[in-house]
This record gives sequence, structure tokens and C-alpha cells, in this order.
Amino acid sequence: MLFAFLRRLLPAAALGLAAACAGAAPALQRVDLPPLPSGTVLRAHWLPAEGAERRPAVLALHGCGGLYAKGGGLAERYRETAERLHAAGYAVLMPDSFGSRGLREICQTRYRERSVDVAQRVLDARAALAWLAAQPQVDARRIGVLGWSNGATTTLNLLEQRRLHPDPGEPAIAGAAVFYPGCGPLAKRQAVLEAAPLVMLLGALDDWTPAQPCVDFARSLQARGGGSDVTVQVYADSHHGFDGTAPVRLRADVPNGTSREGVHQGGNPEARTQSLAVLDAFWSRVLAARAAP
Repeated sequence: MLFAFLRRLLPAAALGLAAACAGAAPALQRVDLPPLPSGTVLRAHWLPAEGAERRPAVLALHGCGGLYAKGGGLAERYRETAERLHAAGYAVLMPDSFGSRGLREICQTRYRERSVDVAQRVLDARAALAWLAAQPQVDARRIGVLGWSNGATTTLNLLEQRRLHPDPGEPAIAGAAVFYPGCGPLAKRQAVLEAAPLVMLLGALDDWTPAQPCVDFARSLQARGGGSDVTVQVYADSHHGFDGTAPVRLRADVPNGTSREGVHQGGNPEARTQSLAVLDAFWSRVLAARAAP
């Protein structure tokens, strides 16, 4: 079992911290997680919460564009998220699934041609959860998962795989939040997810990962009873990436949308404000303070 494999390696490797990343406030630390069974060493950015007591943590999974901006630093979305979560009292771990494998991004690659697929990213996420649960300053009963786009699809598949193939001793997921995932395959196979609170934040005009399959999938989860704690927010006049600050633009370089012309990507200030408020309230609910063991 993956979790048992990682637990044997964690004592020697869990605190292999490198220099803090320049320019981030507060500073994220570079960490190397124990090697996966494939031999891949998953790099990540780690921001512990302040205080001596065990604190909640959020595992944040990047989209197909990877973690970094063109200049090499963390992209604005991920830097802002880390700072926001840290200010709320949560630790943050951001694995770099692409850079750890010599890639920067995969948005311009057709789904069937990608060398890093969602199944591999699910394994990355399970390894990252094991690492988080082993940290002495993390309350392993209060770990949430957050994903955007490809990372959001990974989050939903993670919940499915944990339901289908549970690993003894694996930490529970207190809640999961996803921005504009691809739900089509999940809905088609009528996937059953681990019963963790789930919030889906979707754009009504998304022509990359359309909202309707996720709305349908959420309804099917609720109808089956196991997914009753599922919240869906669809934001009007909003495209893929509506929570960002960049203006909407047509990306003709992305072949995976609903149109041959490309996909639209960019922020909507109103949807951004509303969705971040929903996210803050969700974390406050599912990561509420509990007595540490």
C-alpha cells in the first residue's frame, strides 16, 4: 500500500527542507517528499502554520499550467492562495507534479498525449497527504484538498480512488474544494466519491471544462445519498480561471476545449470575490478547531 510505503520513508525525509523561496511573504519552503514507488521525487512548496499547537492544513493542487509564472516564481494564484490560507491559520502544501518530472505545463497538449495524467497526479496527492499527516505541527484529522482545473479533476479522482482503493491508516480528507474541474468522464462512469464535504466552483461560460457535466455529476452524487454534502456554485458571465485577475482572452493554443477555435480564460472580479468568500467559509466550516490529540 502506498501509504504504508511512504510511512517507512517519512522519518528520514519528511523534514528535508531546502532554502525558502525568495520574494514570497510569508516564505514558502522547498521540500522533497519521499520517492514514489516509480522513483519520482515529488518537489513541493510548504508553508507551516504559525503557533506551537497542531493546525489544519490544505493540500493545493495546481492546474495544467503548473505552479510557476513565466518569470520562474510562483504564479499569482498560488502565491495569493498560500498567503490567504496562512493568514487564516492553515498550513499549506503545494506539490509540483510537473516540475518534478521535468515539465513546466501541459495545457497545450491534447489529453491523450499527455505524459503526466490524472492517475499519476492522484498518486502524487496521496503521497502529499501522507507527508502532511506525518508533520508534527499538522492536525491529521483536519486536512483539506483544493484544486484548480487539472488539479481539481485530480481532486475528484482522488476522492474516487480513495473510495475504491482505501489505504489503511491514510488520513481522512476533511473537505475538498474544486475550481472548474473536468467532470465529464466522472459523470459518464457514475463515479462514487469518498464522503467528504465538497464544494464545486464553476464558470457558466467555461468552454474549456464546461460547468454542466459537474452540475449533473453533483446531482447524481446527491441522489445516491453518499454525496449529500455537495455544494455547487455556478458564476454567471464567468470563464475558466474566473478567480484570477488577468483579463479574459482567447487561447487558440489549447486544443482541449469545446471549440476548435480554442478556449477562453480570464478573471471576473465579481465572481472572484464571491468564490473566494465561499471558499473561506467552507474552510472555516470543515477545518473548524478541534482538540489536538
